[in-house]
Amino acid sequence: MSEYRDLLAIAEAAAIEAGAALKAHRTAWSVIAAEEGREVKIDADKHAEALILAALEKASPYAVISEEAGWVRATARGDRFVWAVDPLDGSVNYLRDYPHCAVSIALLDNGQPILGVVDCFALNERFTGIVGEGAWLNGAPMRVSEIDAPASGILQTGVPSRATPESMRLFEERLKTWRKVRMIGSAASALAYVAAGRAEAYRESGSMIWDVAAGCALVKAAGGEFRISGERLDQPLEVAACNARVTLPD
Repeated sequence: MSEYRDLLAIAEAAAIEAGAALKAHRTAWSVIAAEEGREVKIDADKHAEALILAALEKASPYAVISEEAGWVRATARGDRFVWAVDPLDGSVNYLRDYPHCAVSIALLDNGQPILGVVDCFALNERFTGIVGEGAWLNGAPMRVSEIDAPASGILQTGVPSRATPESMRLFEERLKTWRKVRMIGSAASALAYVAAGRAEAYRESGSMIWDVAAGCALVKAAGGEFRISGERLDQPLEVAACNARVTLPD
């Protein structure tokens, strides 16, 4: 077993534990702790994060960047390997019992996602992958789709969280370009669906690295490509991914 397979197993075990707890405690953990604009924080985010951080700290020496805790065990000079953790991507979906939500854990190598787990626990679907080695859905190999034209394809996206006239203009152009546009409220799930061949591309502005790192690793591991643009890992990013047959969406 390769070193990366060992690390994927660590991430997968942590995701399984957190996903099971999120399912078991959905009613008790669906308490709104804070609201900011369209975003909400619920108790489930912190409970799931605590489980994941404890598991990663026990099993590996690497730093973590996580949605709730921020940087954990990071050094001042920077770390080559960093875990990126979203303990519950799609908090509003979880709160409303809408099944598109996920535990998302990725490993970054100098800022680039190299392996990831997206556990869509409500749907009993676990997506895993290692760049250069392969990607799997519930243990079975998965690949991106063969569709090569946006007019025949599906784009996964979201309304820009920090909308500007220019970002909304580009958003409108995407609506016109693609056969169908899906907004499911979970970046991790949306990217996993691109990796599994259920959609051809993903594009969103203002995403954070923990939202998209695991999904981007899955897309590349399954034969696609991605682009992450931004100044720092802890700042909003521009993210695009596709099946490498269509062009990365602007």
